[in-house]
Amino acid sequence: MLLLFRRLMFALGLALVAIASPLAAKPVILSVGDSLTFGLGVPADKTWPALLEAKLKADGYPGVKVINAGSSGATTAFGVSTLKFHLKRGKPDLIIYALGANDGLRGIDPATTQKNLSTAMELIQAQGVKVLLLGMKAPPNYGEKFPKDFESSFIKVKDKYKPAFVPFFLEGVAGKAELNQADGIHPNEKGYEQVLALIYPKVKELL
Repeated sequence: MLLLFRRLMFALGLALVAIASPLAAKPVILSVGDSLTFGLGVPADKTWPALLEAKLKADGYPGVKVINAGSSGATTAFGVSTLKFHLKRGKPDLIIYALGANDGLRGIDPATTQKNLSTAMELIQAQGVKVLLLGMKAPPNYGEKFPKDFESSFIKVKDKYKPAFVPFFLEGVAGKAELNQADGIHPNEKGYEQVLALIYPKVKELL
């Protein structure tokens, strides 16, 4: 009798694995950002969201879908409307939030950036969705105070809402001519490979 019970439990376990595995292997990731996410100046399959999808497929997630919701020129002010638009169409398993670069370039008040990021984090967490926040830095030639305050806006949001966090989205890429396009702002194909290497461990951890 005990042997029969064990066999039944083993069979049930296999059935649960068979049901759960396909679901776990097909996560949907929403990447919200600006031209750095959209991939201005590089082929669509060389953007970091496309590279992320390809790497995850090769790494045990054959059905993964990474949605590129990057929009050139977008600031954090556009983040909430972008989120609402996509959340109406389905609930992703993970949101990678990569807005703020244009706030820094335009010298937008860091308090405004912080407020916009906070609103986005509240909306995402209200939906019960995991989030990876990608931090950003302002250009160093913007004086001493603004870059510090700008970077601090991301830290404060991270400390309050506790998302997974990468302090600087372009770590190891910014300022390196060989990893950027001629404008010195947008990564080239090799630059996006570096971006992927930076965020991939966090993405895998969240999945």
